[in-house]
Amino acid sequence: MDTIPFALPDISDWERAAVDHCLKSGWLTSGRKVKEFEEAFAAYVGAKHAIAVNSATMAALLILDALGVGPGDEVIVPTYTFSGPAMMAHRLGAKVVLADCLPGSYQIDPDQVRRKITDRTKVVMPTHFGGSACAIDQLKALCDSRGIAIVDDAAHAFPTRYPSGDLVGNGTYTRATFFSFYATKTITTGEGGMVTTNDDDLAKHIRHLRLHGFDRAIYDRYTNIKTGWRYDIAYPGWKANMTDIAAAMGIVQLKRADFMRVARTEIAALYGRNLADLEHVILPKDDKGSAWHLYPIRVRQRDRFIEEMAARCIQCSVHFIPLHQHSYWRSAVAGNEEFPNADMVFAQSVSLPIYSTLTKEETDRVIAAIREVEGSLARGTE
Repeated sequence: MDTIPFALPDISDWERAAVDHCLKSGWLTSGRKVKEFEEAFAAYVGAKHAIAVNSATMAALLILDALGVGPGDEVIVPTYTFSGPAMMAHRLGAKVVLADCLPGSYQIDPDQVRRKITDRTKVVMPTHFGGSACAIDQLKALCDSRGIAIVDDAAHAFPTRYPSGDLVGNGTYTRATFFSFYATKTITTGEGGMVTTNDDDLAKHIRHLRLHGFDRAIYDRYTNIKTGWRYDIAYPGWKANMTDIAAAMGIVQLKRADFMRVARTEIAALYGRNLADLEHVILPKDDKGSAWHLYPIRVRQRDRFIEEMAARCIQCSVHFIPLHQHSYWRSAVAGNEEFPNADMVFAQSVSLPIYSTLTKEETDRVIAAIREVEGSLARGTE
């Protein structure tokens, strides 16, 4: 029996041709394709600026650095998130403050954020988990009155809509947003990320920071025969630029993003219709604005459930192990603080396969396996 993987990128002949054309062009690093990808992405989400980088983690670092985050500052993040962006705040010298989830939810609790804000809080960095938007309007109300920047982690959230209908990343609610194009994401460049913002100065600063602090773009330096060799280090920067190879792939993926989202939405609907009657399976809420990057369910005996699904050649995953449960974060940040909502959700959570090339037959097989496994576990016969 063939294994159904947890995640699989949707790569067509169009992406292959675009990458091949880039390879034949002789220009592989940041150049015209990166600029084209940035312009197309900004137009798609409705933001003024888009800055392509080599990962969402580095995107978070560049934003925080450009905002001046450092020692003496505090950055509030959900404990139910991936470590990368929080670690960037930590490595810049800021104090990372963890906030719990809403009860029964994967999303950050705005009331937790309110209680953890101090006069040293500089940034609140919520995660739009699984493709659904968090309560960004409540966070904005909390932060605007205190002069705190919101930087939203949209690694799961392309293309996701806020309840208002605005696309995540258009700058309506936040100072800046960062996206991921990692291999498992809704669109991929293999590795890669994007920053969006409507702040002209912030965008300019991030563009300098992403490549060693150079005051001129690589493509301009190498194609301007007379003055190309001159450049200035304007800032203490990083190495975080995206390549044209990655951008060429990203341009095509962006054009196919709506088609791929529709496919994932249809899979989510199939799961919802066919699993809703299971007494001991908790499904995610139906969310018309979700990108459906993940389809997380909650089950009893989570670890056993995953093992039984694997025995049926179906790979599942778990998103995420909360930060406070990791040894480093526990010793460096969390200490003995408790996060009961995150602990409860994590103990039950399983992410099912959901990607645009998952066929109807494969989806039906996943559904049948879930019904069989959950029934067996409920009866205690396995």
